[in-house]
Amino acid sequence: MKKRYIALLFIATFFVTFILTLFFAPSIAKSYVEAHSKELIGRKVAIESIGFNPFSFTINIKNLAVYEPDDTTRFLGFEHFRINPNPSNLIFKEINIEEIYMKGLFVNVEQNGSQFNFSDILEFFSNQDSSATNSTLATTKPKVEEMGVKDEKDVGKDSLSVNTQDIEKNIGFNIAVKNIKFENGNIIYQDKKVQSKFHLKDFSLNIPAVYFNDKNTDIGLNLTFADGGKLGVNVQMNMKSQNFGVQVDLEQFALACAKPYMNNFISYKDFRGLLNTHINVQGNIASPLNADISGTVAIDSIQLTENNDKTIGVKHVGVGIKNVNLEKNRFHVDSLIVDGAFAHLDLYKKGHTNIDVLLKAKEPQNDSTYTDTVSTPKAETPKEMDLVVSKLLVKNTSFTANDFTITKSFNYTVSGISVNGSNINFVSPFSVNVGATLPGGGDVSLKYRGSLKNMGTMDAYLSVKNVALKNFSNYSHHYTGYPISGGTLAFASENKMENFNIESKNTIDIYNINVDDKDPNVNPEFTVPMKVGLYILKDKDEKIQFDVPVKGNVKDPEFSYFKIIWKTVMNLMIKVALSPLKIVGNVAATGASAVGLDLGKNDEILIDPYTASFTSEQYAKATKMVEILAKDPKLTLTLTQMYSLKKSITEYKNQKLKTEFYKQANNKQSLNELDEKSILEISDKDSAFVAYTSENQGKIDTKALEMELKALADKRNAELLKVLEQQPGVTKKNLKIINSPRGTLNSYKGKAMYKVQIDVH
Repeated sequence: MKKRYIALLFIATFFVTFILTLFFAPSIAKSYVEAHSKELIGRKVAIESIGFNPFSFTINIKNLAVYEPDDTTRFLGFEHFRINPNPSNLIFKEINIEEIYMKGLFVNVEQNGSQFNFSDILEFFSNQDSSATNSTLATTKPKVEEMGVKDEKDVGKDSLSVNTQDIEKNIGFNIAVKNIKFENGNIIYQDKKVQSKFHLKDFSLNIPAVYFNDKNTDIGLNLTFADGGKLGVNVQMNMKSQNFGVQVDLEQFALACAKPYMNNFISYKDFRGLLNTHINVQGNIASPLNADISGTVAIDSIQLTENNDKTIGVKHVGVGIKNVNLEKNRFHVDSLIVDGAFAHLDLYKKGHTNIDVLLKAKEPQNDSTYTDTVSTPKAETPKEMDLVVSKLLVKNTSFTANDFTITKSFNYTVSGISVNGSNINFVSPFSVNVGATLPGGGDVSLKYRGSLKNMGTMDAYLSVKNVALKNFSNYSHHYTGYPISGGTLAFASENKMENFNIESKNTIDIYNINVDDKDPNVNPEFTVPMKVGLYILKDKDEKIQFDVPVKGNVKDPEFSYFKIIWKTVMNLMIKVALSPLKIVGNVAATGASAVGLDLGKNDEILIDPYTASFTSEQYAKATKMVEILAKDPKLTLTLTQMYSLKKSITEYKNQKLKTEFYKQANNKQSLNELDEKSILEISDKDSAFVAYTSENQGKIDTKALEMELKALADKRNAELLKVLEQQPGVTKKNLKIINSPRGTLNSYKGKAMYKVQIDVH
């Protein structure tokens, strides 16, 4: 009986002692850590409290802080940490953690070159580790099979490829971790060398469960950037198969945070912009570069302000990624859209540009901590890039050129730049169309067909229409001494290049060009008698037209496409000016309106009823005529299109036959300005054409021809109106462009023209 009481007393005493130990152990641990923290990690550590619940086996730590070496500045810490292991599962050979919770995590990382504000902690532990002998390290080195790596040769190559089932087998326990949650975290990174700072606010992490079997582990991370933007990351990981999926959503991320790093490369005043991404990555840890990437990336409101306050930027750039695989060198892009880009190029003397001013050479890295001790692996033959851009679209883009190298600076802005391309790739040829609007109503069109794999072979057709030559007066003033006072230009260029050998056909069409007197204070590069040369070159209708063929190899350092054209023009000017021709005056236009404006010969603009386009002469004469509207707001101008319907149908039928004959003879499906010029040169008596006409003229429907002529007339009206509406003084009320009624066209026998009529309202 006595022994029983002794046993009960012993058990009670042990139980009380155990409970008291569990109750006081956290306080003892807190005091010990605070008292010996510098011996443990080399830093001061402060803890508000450590609690342990013996019934739920929950450990709670509140307000832990690790300080900087000054013992006052906080390096890292948290408000509350809780972990809840479940020891009862140990009897089932399972390490089970029911919850890991942390609130108010704070980390402040500072970098200065190669040194961090935690480098002393790493050195502290490194010094402790160095006390171990090599033999001890050798005896404690784990075997590769214990690490879960299937083959020793894989160590270091794919060290992430670890068999988690082998780990559980080697330690003899299953592993289960649930309910991992971090909230209200703040992580700060500062680079003292470049004066940058990243502050991640409201850092949160949510992992419902970590599975070491064939189930997927889901990880959710969210945070806010102090300078603007939100980041959401979701990760799915399968420990058994090692397959992973990552979704990254970045919203309104402020790119201005990159400014401290940009200072190492460029010299600028300010930079701003926003980044948005939605990226999906699917792959396997064993081969991360073989992951498949898809999603969208967009940058908005990008603006770089140069030191002179000029700006370069873009409103929106959007990339739709169909599939990117780095290992396979595959880049498949659904769409690349650029909207509202704006840029400028400033040319300075000695070949410098604003790009040279913007770019600043990076200072060489002189950090002795970086040493090259790793042998460079043998370079492998890179895989051919598999690039496909299904859709390329550039719109609402402008570009300004400023040339400060000439006597009077030149400024020219090309607006409305558009680029349309599809199926752009490295293997097969593709087509790209470019368009742009020039000051004063001119326009540019470029059609390109080529291959990225063979840049030395391509076809390109360039058409420039209705260029106001006065905008280029400063160049003429600099190179010839004569400022340009007026005139329009059209330029057509057909280019074929094979293995960088180019053959180019160029046609220049200039109308009513005039120059002022030569500036005696300029020493021009070309000594050209411009006034005499232009006077002789002009025909009776104030028109100059000539062809400039260009041949050569574009890789030749002496080859310059535009220099050849410019030199040809100047040589022609000199030649005609010095030729023993008798200079005779052109027939002067007669008559003048009541407001003192010469409307031109017979108050008319001759047209070609078989095309919707205009020549430089037609544009210039129409532009000259609408100047009257700026002189007196009470005036209105009506341009009435007239042509002989019967005669036009007959001639149009003949032209259609010539066009189809030319296409068949030259194996062409589409035509350009140069082709149309060649068609006009086909003689009606050409035997091959006569034979073709005899066989095919019955196939053409006369009523269809009349409808086509009407459609061409409507297009001419729209094209002319588009240009004239941009001239000073022109409004929708004071300018009309119309067609004559069909009855009038049936009886009309004169030349095809726009008849100009002035009224007062």
